[in-house]
Amino acid sequence: MKSIPSDVENDAQTLPGPEGRPFLAAGVFLALLTAVLIATNVWSAWRAYDAAWSQASKTSRNLGHSVANQLDSVFSEVDRVLHTLGFILESSDMTPATLEALQPIMVTHVSRAEYLHGLFVYGPEGQWLVHTQPAQSRQANNSDRDYFIFHRENRSSRVLIGKPLRSRSTGDWIIPVSKRIDDAYGEFAGVLLATVRVDQILRLLNGFDIGENGAISLSLVDGTIVLRRPYAVEDLGRKLPNNPLLSAASSARTGMARLRSPIDGVKRLVVFEHLPNNPLFIAIALSEKEILSQWRDAAQVQLACLLLMVSVIGLSTRYVLRSMRLRGASDRALRTAHQQIVHTNSQLAHLVDHDGLTGILNRRAFDRRFEEILGQSRRYGRPVSLVLFDVDHFKAYNDHYGHLAGDECLRMVAAALSKAMRRPGDVLARYGGEEFVAILPDTAADGARAVANAAREEVARLALDHVASAEGIVTVSGGVAAATSAAADLTASAVIEQADQALYRAKKQGRNRVVVTGG
Repeated sequence: MKSIPSDVENDAQTLPGPEGRPFLAAGVFLALLTAVLIATNVWSAWRAYDAAWSQASKTSRNLGHSVANQLDSVFSEVDRVLHTLGFILESSDMTPATLEALQPIMVTHVSRAEYLHGLFVYGPEGQWLVHTQPAQSRQANNSDRDYFIFHRENRSSRVLIGKPLRSRSTGDWIIPVSKRIDDAYGEFAGVLLATVRVDQILRLLNGFDIGENGAISLSLVDGTIVLRRPYAVEDLGRKLPNNPLLSAASSARTGMARLRSPIDGVKRLVVFEHLPNNPLFIAIALSEKEILSQWRDAAQVQLACLLLMVSVIGLSTRYVLRSMRLRGASDRALRTAHQQIVHTNSQLAHLVDHDGLTGILNRRAFDRRFEEILGQSRRYGRPVSLVLFDVDHFKAYNDHYGHLAGDECLRMVAAALSKAMRRPGDVLARYGGEEFVAILPDTAADGARAVANAAREEVARLALDHVASAEGIVTVSGGVAAATSAAADLTASAVIEQADQALYRAKKQGRNRVVVTGG
C-alpha cells in the first residue's frame, strides 16, 4: 500500500469537517439574532421616545386649556364688575349721592371675590372719589399711573389690563384692570379700577402639576409678563427682548414649540393659548429633561438587557420577555393613570358646580349663573324670574324620620323640581339646607307662577309621608320674583330678597302654595 504524502495530509486537516457546520449555522443565527435584537430595541426605544413626547404634548395642551379657561373666568368676572359699576356711574353723572351709594356695592363685590384686592373710582384729575380700602391718604392721587394716562388720552371704552404694580394703599403686588368713565357729554370723567391680587393668581397657578423644572407664565399680548411660576418679583411686568414665544403667540391663538427659556436657560416644551375673552395668553412649559426622564431610565435598562442577551444567549430570551412584560405593564400603568386623571378631573369639575347630595347645581354655581342671566336680561330687555322653594316642616321631618331619610327626601324633592324645569335655559340649584332656587329666563311673573305650581305639584305627587305636616305628605312652598325691563336696575340680591319675602308670605298663608311678589 502506498503512503499518503504529508502535504496532502496537512491540507485535509485544514478543510472543515461536517461536524463544524452546525457551529457555523449557530454563529450565523446568533449574529442574525443579535442584529434583530439590536434593531428591535432601537425601534422600541424610538417608539417610547416618540410616545413620551406625544403624551407630554397632549398633557401640556390639556393643562394649558384648563389654565386659560380658569384665568379667563377670573378676568371676565372682573370685566363684568367694571361694566356694571361703570354703567351705574355714567347713568347718574357721578353725583356725591351716587358715589356714597356705590361704596357698599363695591365692598360687596370685593368680599365675594377672594382674588379682588380692591375697587376704586378716580376723578378726572386722578383724585380718589370712592374705594373699598379701609383708609386713604388725603393727598392720594393716581393721575401718574399708566392706566390713568391711557384712559385720559384714549376714548376707548374697553377694559384695560395693565402690567403688575405695587398698590399704594397696601403695598401688595396687584394687576390693574381699568375702564374709562365718561360724563354725559362724552368727555373724560375719571377711571374705574379693579385690582387683582397677584398672590391669589399665583396660588391658582401653583395648583397645577408642571414638575420641578416646569414653568407657567401669564402675559399680555405684547409679551409683558404679568405673572410667572416659578415666582420672582423681578419677572413681574418684565418684557423679554427677541422673545421667540411672542412671535408665535402673535400669529396664532394656540401653538406649541420647543424653546430654551431666556430667563433660566432651561429647554422646555412650550404650549401657549390665548384667553378666550381677554387680551392675555398663557404659556405652559414642561422641562424636556423631566419629559424624557422615564424614557432615559427605561432606555438604560433596555441597553443593559441587550448586552446581557448578546453575552449569554441562553439568558437573553428571558430578559427580552421580562423587558416586554415590564414595558407592557408600564404602558398599562400609564393608560390607567391617564384614565384616572381624566376621571378625577371630570369629577372635580362636576363637584365644583354641583351639590354633593342632590346632584343639581350648588349655591356657588347659582350665584354665577344668575348674575349672567340677569345681565343678559338687562342687555336685551327681557324678563327673568326667580323662584325660591322651601320644603315645608323639614326640621320636623328630620326629627321624626332621621337625617338619612331627610337626605333621601331632599334628593327626591330635587328630582321632582327638576321635572318642572322643561326648557333648556331653566336653571335649578340647591340654595342651602332645604331651600332650592330656580332661574327662569325669558319668563314673566305669570309664567313663573305656572312653573312654580307645576314644580310644587310634582313634589306632592311623590306622596312622601310626613306625619308632622297638615297635608300628611312632603310639600314645598314657593316665592316668585320677576325682573322686567321696567325694573332694569334690580340687582341679583334684590331679586333674591323679593323672592324670599314672597316665600315668607307663602308660609304665613299656610304653606304648600306659591306666592308672587306683589301678587
